[in-house]
Amino acid sequence: MDAPECCEWRGLFYPDGQKRCFQHASAADRRLVAETTARAEEAGVLDKQGDWPYGPNIDVRSRLALLEWAEYYELRRANTYCRGLHWLLKGRCGVQVCNQRLGSWMDHVTRWTYKGKPAVMIAQPYGVRSGDFASLAEVEAEDTLNMWIKGGGWYGWGTVAVEVWRKDAHDEWHAEAYAKRQAEKQAAAKQG
Repeated sequence: MDAPECCEWRGLFYPDGQKRCFQHASAADRRLVAETTARAEEAGVLDKQGDWPYGPNIDVRSRLALLEWAEYYELRRANTYCRGLHWLLKGRCGVQVCNQRLGSWMDHVTRWTYKGKPAVMIAQPYGVRSGDFASLAEVEAEDTLNMWIKGGGWYGWGTVAVEVWRKDAHDEWHAEAYAKRQAEKQAAAKQG
């Protein structure tokens, strides 16, 4: 059975892969949307207008994956429209620099802060082309950045994730996460 036209134009994709508008969504669908939106507000994932990034704006599976990723790293969505690495490198956006795209790998890009400071830029292209390797090598050679190319990111739809982290932010997060795990192990050992 085809979805009603209203679902096609105003619907969300749900974890079952079907697209439904609010009117045709089940009570469980509406609860899931409300829960993910509340988590997103708490986690600082939505922009100033209360909108999701592109991808999770129409896909609940992407929302859930984004929330898991952002909460795990304790990241908040950055308030910048910078399109290049300038914001990540300098902590601010320069108009003439930020409009530079470094290759087709910079698709579905969002920027994130850790403890209020620039931390990571994630691009989620549908693939990395051979022509992208030169610009990716330049990013990787930057001594203040770490870069990882991973299988699927939170965007979904067959994309790969290219995470570009400030080394200092990633190191700080990693040290704090390690300390938390150690404290949890010690607490568990005392109880057991």
